[in-house]
Amino acid sequence: MMHHILIVDDDYTILKLHKFLLTDEGYTVTALSSPDQALAMIQQHDFALIMLDIMMPQMDGIELCRRIRKVATTPIIFVSVKDAPEDKVLALMEGGDDYIVKPFHPNELLARVVATLRRAGYPVNGDSSLRTVDFSLDPIANQVTLVRTNKRVALTPIEARLLRCFLSNAGRILTRDVLLMNVWGHGYDSGSKLLDVNVKRLRDKIEEDPSQPQLLVTVRTLGYKYQPSTQGTAAGRTSALLSLERGA
Repeated sequence: MMHHILIVDDDYTILKLHKFLLTDEGYTVTALSSPDQALAMIQQHDFALIMLDIMMPQMDGIELCRRIRKVATTPIIFVSVKDAPEDKVLALMEGGDDYIVKPFHPNELLARVVATLRRAGYPVNGDSSLRTVDFSLDPIANQVTLVRTNKRVALTPIEARLLRCFLSNAGRILTRDVLLMNVWGHGYDSGSKLLDVNVKRLRDKIEEDPSQPQLLVTVRTLGYKYQPSTQGTAAGRTSALLSLERGA
């Protein structure tokens, strides 16, 4: 079941990134920068979850939450750079169900969304598990099972997010910029060694011979790709990654 999520944020870059993360996870997402438009949409659509920024010029997120609570009981997650305890308390007292401080790791956002939906009584399909011919990944528990050995391997949150990108796009070349945005968010230089270091650590955990990787393959001058061990049996889900790369 595809739950419909509404995101309201006046920062277009953040709005696009959050929409991309949630759409790639399988949710239906409506992203708006106008609180007034958001109020109108809430009257017309039945959302499973609403995500609100606090610092918006036309109407701050707290006031928007107050108005939403007059017409809907939809779960609300605040996403804000404001990290003072009094800000969090006010947001929760005014009707928020959770509060995430920017910047945050993408895994945290996805885990909070799953937890909030579950608390509201919505079914969550397998906690976003992802299976291919080579792996069974649980990105919430940060754990992957290697099909060839049936061995469970613990991952760091970054490694889990990185592996999920690869498995969701089996056979596709993923550029450095796309991987950096999806795993670490905005603001990372594609020339940074951060990606290479984490790919190496991931290979050490999942490749049969990390010195000669067969699954996470380097594509010279472009980036990396996950090459399934058996062609045609590990098709990845349709993803927004390439659309984002093209600027769609």
